[in-house]
Amino acid sequence: MSFEKKSLPAQSYIYVEREVPYGPEIGAAMGSAFAEIFGFVGQNGLTPLAMPMSVYTGMDPEILRFQGGVIVSAEDAAKANGNIKAGELPQGDAITITHVGPYENLGDTHKAMWAHIAENGMEAGMPIWEIYVDDPEKVAPESVRTEIYCALK
Repeated sequence: MSFEKKSLPAQSYIYVEREVPYGPEIGAAMGSAFAEIFGFVGQNGLTPLAMPMSVYTGMDPEILRFQGGVIVSAEDAAKANGNIKAGELPQGDAITITHVGPYENLGDTHKAMWAHIAENGMEAGMPIWEIYVDDPEKVAPESVRTEIYCALK
């Protein structure tokens, strides 16, 4: 695995919140979040600046709480309303890696990332986010790419 430390600018995004038990329900929850976000994007003429993403602001061992969203300009983020909220990914250092393979194996890459951070004397922060580079309906599961980021303190 190849980890990279990057210095990132602050990035605006819009999102909807979801929570679901760990398990097969995750895919449906993410799908509904992305449908809601991209419905809002289309209805309001916003321009996504990346592929769909999930942002994790805390870790609960029982319930997966996430923000399903997309990076947009600050001007587009200001148009958020109703269930659609605006947030900002922090400026600063982050560790990143591109996971290649099925979503079911993302946990292994996350564990390796946490180990890499600890072994290299860094301190993990929040948030953690994933950008889903490939459409899993168009790309074979073993080739799907997911960019994983972890903010550093």
